[in-house]
Amino acid sequence: MATVRSRVIGAFDKLAAQQPDVIQTGTIQQPTPTTSGGGPSDPTGGTAGATPAPVLVRMAVFEINEKRIDGTNIQAGDYQVIVEPTSIEVTLDDLIICDRGTLTIAILGREAPGGVTLLYDMVCRG
Repeated sequence: MATVRSRVIGAFDKLAAQQPDVIQTGTIQQPTPTTSGGGPSDPTGGTAGATPAPVLVRMAVFEINEKRIDGTNIQAGDYQVIVEPTSIEVTLDDLIICDRGTLTIAILGREAPGGVTLLYDMVCRG
């Protein structure tokens, strides 16, 4: 019996086979962590750690429908980005790098019934 997660990955595979321009490969770049310092008594901001390697993912990137733009949460020029399950938990601090450039996550949507992430459905801005 197929799991819901494997069905989501299968749906991405089908879309990629039928419409190759819909699904693209991009990366998620996590922020560089601070390894030490950076507290109230440390004006340097702390010592940067090693930058994590970009995580390769498949995604679909769409322009936001004009009807969804409210000018506050969703703005003109934002993109809807759907990312298949990946090896990391995506956070608002991560960057999405795709054919539209480097995007910041404005709204992080996560479909995770039962606590297992099936996909991310995000609003991102360039």
